[in-house]
Amino acid sequence: MTFRFKALLAAAFVVLAMLTVHWRFDQRQERVLTIAAGPTDGEAFLLARAIAEVTHRYNSRIRIELLETQGSGQNMTLVENGQVDLATVHSDNRTAPTARLIAPLYPDAFQLIVTQSSAIESVADLRGHKVALPPRGSGQYDSFWFLSEHYDLTPSDLVALPMSAQAAAFALEVGAVDAVFRVRAPGNPIIRGLIERIPTRLVPIDQGAAMRLRQPALETGIIPKGSYRGHPPLPEADLPTADVPRLLIASSELDHGVANTITSTLFERRRDLVAITPLAGFISAPDRATGIFMPLHPGAQRYYDREKPSFFQENAEPIALVFSFFVLLGSGLLRLTSQKRKSRLDNYNRELLAVWHLAAETADREQLLRHRDTLMTVLGKVVDDAEEGRITAEGFNIFSFTWESVYESIRDRLLLRDRTPDRGAGARTDR
Repeated sequence: MTFRFKALLAAAFVVLAMLTVHWRFDQRQERVLTIAAGPTDGEAFLLARAIAEVTHRYNSRIRIELLETQGSGQNMTLVENGQVDLATVHSDNRTAPTARLIAPLYPDAFQLIVTQSSAIESVADLRGHKVALPPRGSGQYDSFWFLSEHYDLTPSDLVALPMSAQAAAFALEVGAVDAVFRVRAPGNPIIRGLIERIPTRLVPIDQGAAMRLRQPALETGIIPKGSYRGHPPLPEADLPTADVPRLLIASSELDHGVANTITSTLFERRRDLVAITPLAGFISAPDRATGIFMPLHPGAQRYYDREKPSFFQENAEPIALVFSFFVLLGSGLLRLTSQKRKSRLDNYNRELLAVWHLAAETADREQLLRHRDTLMTVLGKVVDDAEEGRITAEGFNIFSFTWESVYESIRDRLLLRDRTPDRGAGARTDR
């Protein structure tokens, strides 16, 4: 082993050790993430808090801090600017280039609330009325103007007053507004509180399928009978509306392993999440048929693909066939190579036998020396072939045994020739 090779090997071990130490340190280091969760009185904030709590409970190295925001629009901007790692957004919101989907959380429903005595029976009847809207910058605010546009209403056709949910409830109670629009899950506690204080009803939004033609992220939905009051039921029957899925998204920069852990928490710790908020029961895997086209985060994708067969499992039969072919081909090549080696060795052995026969039939010194030179030439060829792998070590051992036998035979004949007087010369001396 050369000094250079030893040095390279030592350097490789040092680098490997450093990488191992770094990996172990990285695995133990706490990850502090931030999630843009919307207003504190919203269901999204409550579910985000549940996700943060349960994730940390089972993965202590991950801590998620909640950030109160105005809603989906601001949340998406924060993700786009790299200011947060996670966010809850509506699927009909614009998608930032850096946003990646983790999972759909639950459906939010378009809800239009009016007083019991109001003449407003449809969205089109809002013309000339005052409407309390969610704050600007929220996905709900944009959803209202999409809805109003579908019903041919413009900003000049009504008085839109953006305000918080609490302010909207008070404004409807005192008659400062004629309707309240919100995009919230059916049974929303703030809307329930409003209904308990003053006589109200919900206005049907029955063109969800038509709106989906323009906004595929929307879905036709219902507000189930009795969602806000069981007796007398409110609504009195299943009320048609439009649903928009609430999504959990992440920045594309979020570590893949962390994203995978959060995704697994959503599905494998569902019972813990539901114990905090029932909305966790709606968490589902992405379905492209629903109109959610945001790219999946690679960490989440790895979780969803966990039960899919690997490439090798999916193509086991053709791979086995190809493998068998290469095994047979390799076996054939190995046999052919072995045969070539054996054939080459046989040729050399035949040369040795030929030299042995010729040496055995002559006592001439010059001829014996030429046979010995031939023997040395053959040896040189065999050594070269052995170094190049054309002859195996075992074959070379067999050859060397034969070669030494022939060489000793020639040497013995030369010694015998040198010790025996020339009979022809002795006869001439006697005469």
